Amino acid sequence: MSYQLQPKPLQLFYYLPYIHQLAIPMVPQYPICNFPQQVSPIYYPVIPGTSQDNCIVIEDDNQIQHPLNQIHSMMIQTQTNRESNFLQEDVMQQEQLVQKITHQNNNLNENQPHIRITVYKQHSSQTDQEFILQNDRILGSNYKKEIIIGRKKQQEDNQENCDIYLPHGDKNVEKVHCKILTDKGFAFSNTLTKPLLLFFSIIKNNPHASKLPFSVIKHIYSFIKNKPQFYISDNGTRNGTFMKIKKDKIRIIEQENTYLIGADTFFHVLEMKSQPKQNKSKKVKDLNFFYNALAKEHIRKGAKIHGLTIEETEMFNITLNEIKTTKQKQRTSQKLSQYDRPYLKITFDNQAIHQIQTHIFIANYNQESVYKIGRSQECDVLVNINTVSRRQAQIIYKNNEWFIHDGEGLRESANGTWQSLQSLSQRNHDKKQQQSRPQLIEDQMEIKISENIIKFDFLNFGVTKKRKLNKALIQDLLNIK
Repeated sequence: MSYQLQPKPLQLFYYLPYIHQLAIPMVPQYPICNFPQQVSPIYYPVIPGTSQDNCIVIEDDNQIQHPLNQIHSMMIQTQTNRESNFLQEDVMQQEQLVQKITHQNNNLNENQPHIRITVYKQHSSQTDQEFILQNDRILGSNYKKEIIIGRKKQQEDNQENCDIYLPHGDKNVEKVHCKILTDKGFAFSNTLTKPLLLFFSIIKNNPHASKLPFSVIKHIYSFIKNKPQFYISDNGTRNGTFMKIKKDKIRIIEQENTYLIGADTFFHVLEMKSQPKQNKSKKVKDLNFFYNALAKEHIRKGAKIHGLTIEETEMFNITLNEIKTTKQKQRTSQKLSQYDRPYLKITFDNQAIHQIQTHIFIANYNQESVYKIGRSQECDVLVNINTVSRRQAQIIYKNNEWFIHDGEGLRESANGTWQSLQSLSQRNHDKKQQQSRPQLIEDQMEIKISENIIKFDFLNFGVTKKRKLNKALIQDLLNIK
C-alpha cells in the first residue's frame, strides 16, 4: 500500500501516521506558519493567565523565540479552501504572497521581530543613521541575501549603492566594507524540518500529547523550530572590521586573531598552545631546551617573558647568561611549540610604543593565570598611550584555554577592546581580497569600522535571557498525566 501526500501545509499532521513513507528531500523548503491556531478539533483551548506573580524562570541564553507574525497569519486559510487545492499549487501561492508582501511593505511592523541597526560616532550620544532589518531585508530596499555596509555612494560612482552607509572615516571605509548575511534569517526559521515533522507526528498519534493545551504545545514548538540567525563578514578590507568584547563576557583567543585596544593600538596573536598533547609516545625534550627557546626569543626578538615562577626565572637567567657569554650557535633552532607547555605569544603594532613589542605568556595546565594590559604600573604589559585605559584588558588562562576580557572585573575600558573579523594572514594577503569567516550577530552587539560604531538591537524576538511561565501554563503542566 502506498500513500500520496496532497494536503495543505497546515494539514501535515493529519497524514503523519505514514511519515515513514515520505522522503524528506521531496518536501520543499517553503515558509510555514509558526503554528496554526485553527486546530480546535485536536487541541483544547487554553485560558491565559492574568497574574505574573510566582513565576518560574528558566535560564535560556542561546534560544530565541520567534512569535507569530502578520505574514503567516495571512497565509492561514479556511478548512474548505485547504481541502479543495493541491499541495504544490498552494506552496507556489504562499511563496508568491510572501514575496509580494516583502517587496511592497516598507512600513515597520513594531509587533513583529525586527533588528534595529544604529550607526553613530564613537563617544557620541547623537545617532547618525538608523536602519530596520525585518523580513530579511532593510526596510526601504529590496530583498537581497547580502546586506552591504560601506561608504556612501558618490555622484560619479556607478557602482551599486550600500544598504547601510557610514558617514564617518571615508578614507578608511571602503565601498563594500562588510556584509550582513540573511540566508539563515527569518525565512529560514520557518522552513519545514525533520524535527518539526516528528513533532507533528507525536502530537497527532500520541494520545497523551494530543491532549496538551495549545499554550504548552506552542511553547515546545518555539524551542524545536529553527532560530533566525544573521551573520556579518568582512569583505577583505585593509583597515578591517572589529566587534566589541563585552565587559561581562570573556571571549576565547584563537591563533592569528587581531585585537584593537584603545583607539589605534593593535596586538596580534602569533603563536599559542592551550591543550596538553594527547599522544605522549614521543619523549619530551629536556626542560633546559625550553629555557633555551625562551632565551633566544628574548635575544632575537626582544620578547618579554611573563608567568615564570621564581625558580623558573632563575633557570631562565642562567640560560640567558650562558648564551650571551659563550655566544653559542646551535644548528637546530629551538621552538616553543616543541614543548608540552601552554603559552601565548603576541606582538604589538603601534609606532607610538617605545617598549618591548613581543610578549610571551607562560602558564601551567589545569591552573588559572591572569595577565593585565594597560597604562597602570601594576599591569603585566605596560602600554603608555593616552587612548589606552589604566586597566584596559586581561588575558586569562583557565580550563586549558586562553581568553581575553575587557577592563577589570565589571568595569569596562574607556575605548573598549575589539576583536577583528579577519585573521592575521587574511589582513596581510595583498594580492586578493579574502572574505572573513562569518560571525554570528548577537543582541546588543557592537561593530567598529574606522570611527563608526554599528549597534544591533533585537526587538520582539521573545525573551532571550529568561523565559517566564505564568500560572496558567504552570497549571497546565501540572495537570498532565
